[in-house]
Amino acid sequence: MTTGRYSTLIRDPNQPQRATYVELFYDLVFVFTLARLAEELVADLHPLGAYQTLLLLLATWWVWSYTNLATDTLDSRRPAVQLLVIVIMFGSLVMSTAIPDAFDGRGALFAAAYVGIHLCRSAVLAVILRKHRLRNRPLRGIFWFSVSGAIWFAGAFSPLEARLLLWTAALALDYLGPVLRWPTPKIGRSPAWEWNTAGEHLAERYRQFVIIALGETVVITARTFRSSDYSLYRSIAFVISFVTTVLLWWIYFYRTREKLGSAITSSADPARETKWAGYAHLIMVAGVVLTTVGDELIIRHPFGDTPGGWVAVIIGGPGLFLAGRALLGHEVFVHVARPWLIGIGVLIVMAPVMVFLPALAVSGTVVVVLFGIVLADVVSTRERRG
Repeated sequence: MTTGRYSTLIRDPNQPQRATYVELFYDLVFVFTLARLAEELVADLHPLGAYQTLLLLLATWWVWSYTNLATDTLDSRRPAVQLLVIVIMFGSLVMSTAIPDAFDGRGALFAAAYVGIHLCRSAVLAVILRKHRLRNRPLRGIFWFSVSGAIWFAGAFSPLEARLLLWTAALALDYLGPVLRWPTPKIGRSPAWEWNTAGEHLAERYRQFVIIALGETVVITARTFRSSDYSLYRSIAFVISFVTTVLLWWIYFYRTREKLGSAITSSADPARETKWAGYAHLIMVAGVVLTTVGDELIIRHPFGDTPGGWVAVIIGGPGLFLAGRALLGHEVFVHVARPWLIGIGVLIVMAPVMVFLPALAVSGTVVVVLFGIVLADVVSTRERRG
């Protein structure tokens, strides 16, 4: 146990594990961040632009995810912890403003914000937890983020091609840490018990981020429609976009009997379930960003040619979301609903022929598939309950 002036800053596992208002306040930054990512992908809808957006999304997710682990350890009802979250919130906001030019003139700003957030958070945790049994966890973070941070800054001051390679290497190192359990000189690897998180808090934070991502879709869809001429076909595209968002929400939240928090805490290896839950939600968030891009495209251009990249976005967004939901079901709940898998298969099979249809028809077909998934899921769940 921790004793001393910092002991009250650490979360009491016997207290309710609910997310606090400061965490919800912090999440507001990511409405703006996800919107910037979607806008950049719309502007650069080609393989290189998609890869750049993916790198920025992975960095954004890692900032949110590690901050979530910090508030999972600390009591965010305390003013000192709230101040830490607000400082991270400001850093995240700075990072998001640099997203449009991260591969141009503001690479150094993006890298400085990203690395600074991780090192600042780890340093504060190292001070607070210095007499706690988790004291080595932030020390590993300082070591690993210092190493990857050097690569981030090297990439920030390099030409585009080198920056892509270096930032890919830096992100690979950041994401490799949990897999290798952060081996660090003198203190070794992280034992599994260090990551036995408060499952209910973690589950609530994931649910909230999914809502934030879907909310960003609603904002972008409404803004795009607001700037249109309100013609019949654009109005239909607007309705289809909204229905798509509702169906994705339903697919994620309908199975209320599946409790993510209890599934993690009751597992034989909570650290493993925490890791896989994070990866699954990352895939779903990527799917939502793609869906947002597809919604903007069909509202702006409901008819006309549908390039392959547009089809990939309009179909790939919901497809990725379903894949992430299936991964969550398989790894955490040990159950994958058959309609999800069938839906993914249908979307993959129909994709090649969609280039011959206008964007509005492609999106309408996706809505029909999603509605079929929801209907089949509802029927199958009622049958099992019966």
